[in-house]
Amino acid sequence: MKLFTRVLSILMVLVATGFADTTQVTNDTILQKEIPGDTLSAEGNKSDVENAKKHAVWIKLEGDVEPSMFDFCARAIDDALKENPDYIVFEINTFGGRLDAAFDIVDTIMAVKGPTTIALVKKKAISAGSLIALACQKLYMLEATTIGDCAPIVQGGDGTPQIVGEKIQSPLRAKFRNLAQRNGYPELLSSSFVTPELEVLELTAKLDKGKKTERDTMLIIEGDKYSVLDSASKAFWGAPKILVKEGELLTMTDQEAQELGFSQGTFKSREDFETKLAIESRSEVETTLGEDIASAIAAISGILLILGFGALYIEFKTPGFGLFGIIGIILIGIVFLGQFAPQLDGYIPAILLVAGVVLFLVEIFVMPGTFLFGIGGIVCMILALALSFEPTEMPEYVPEAIETTFDATPWLLGLLYMLCCAAIALVFPIAASKYLIPLLPEGWTPMLKTDLETAASPTEAVQEVSVGDEGIAKTFLRPVGQALINGKLFDVQTHGEIIEASTRIQVTAVQEGHIWVTVSKSEIEG
Repeated sequence: MKLFTRVLSILMVLVATGFADTTQVTNDTILQKEIPGDTLSAEGNKSDVENAKKHAVWIKLEGDVEPSMFDFCARAIDDALKENPDYIVFEINTFGGRLDAAFDIVDTIMAVKGPTTIALVKKKAISAGSLIALACQKLYMLEATTIGDCAPIVQGGDGTPQIVGEKIQSPLRAKFRNLAQRNGYPELLSSSFVTPELEVLELTAKLDKGKKTERDTMLIIEGDKYSVLDSASKAFWGAPKILVKEGELLTMTDQEAQELGFSQGTFKSREDFETKLAIESRSEVETTLGEDIASAIAAISGILLILGFGALYIEFKTPGFGLFGIIGIILIGIVFLGQFAPQLDGYIPAILLVAGVVLFLVEIFVMPGTFLFGIGGIVCMILALALSFEPTEMPEYVPEAIETTFDATPWLLGLLYMLCCAAIALVFPIAASKYLIPLLPEGWTPMLKTDLETAASPTEAVQEVSVGDEGIAKTFLRPVGQALINGKLFDVQTHGEIIEASTRIQVTAVQEGHIWVTVSKSEIEG
């Protein structure tokens, strides 16, 4: 229902903007530049914070803007509000990403009631990152950081990125204007984040020249509007200063953002920022394991899809169903199910354990002899065991200078517990296979009870088979299976291809007790 509502709202916005007259220039194309009087800087003398100590909750927004980032942001804000902080600080470092996810994050931040929302640009807030930054009530930046350039792009037919048309730019510009009006950022300059055709000029002049009330004034105006001014107006304002050239998008450094009225301060470090805002206590919302997995999958989803569909294509070109088909299904399933990882965070160890058992069963009953699925099962089980331990329940790190009152009992009990588990896991299977399993009735035990004294060596039997001999595959060869050759049943192996049961096969090599086979020429010709 949530996804359906989101899609429906986006479609309604697009339909509405499609009938809007996007060529009309509004009356706010000439704006007076707002110069904040309470601008902060690491070296400045002014401060807009009170003397009272503040509590802040930090939320890091790093990497590509994806639905997984929105899920984390929404959860983090809910957790932050439970602490009743004075500030919620979003530490931003991103080149951007998906526009729909950015809109969801912006709406979530704008809905925050109570604490002041602050954006601190750590390195860069480009594209969708700039939209998220302006959603906060205040913007600060660290030194040598950048913000801007939010033109929506798509991949063109030749593979190069291309800026989308007015259909998408119009609602995005409206969103920037809405944020500028709400949080006090320059409205016209905010629109120049999106549209490269928009030229923005800065005009300065003196009012009441020669009088005691003489003062400077400044206007920010569109280039098209300036070109239609009469000569008297142009003489009054003088030569304009170009802030954004036509054909370019507004991208600012930390100093430029402060001069143009976006940033309220530049700081050398996070500590300087906290000192200036009188932040005495702080906490940080960490990502969960499920959110980290979803983010990692989203980052490599393109590669996984290519490999998955490539494996399925190879499977369609080979007879039967085997290794490549299973790999393709797994890879594609990871991409489409990875988005649900945050919701399954507490169940990930159990899911890995079940996946490990399934891979083991595939290795035993479906693809014996490949070892790939067996190794994958072992890896899944080890990960499930490691993730089942909760780090917060482990004792804290013991410093070098241990106090005499330090209690090592939790460490010793934890170590004893792990040693006991390892001992049971080692001793029980050996004891069970030696004393318990042999007591089971015939047909219920997996152990072979046949006396091996009269058994013949497999290598001696293989010597009866020669290169060129033909036979019938009695089981699927994936690539290991059984075949009837010269009236006897042998374990055989193909060179990688999958051969169905009842197919005539031909021996290609006999090496070190192994029989290598392929499809018989007579079978191919028939």
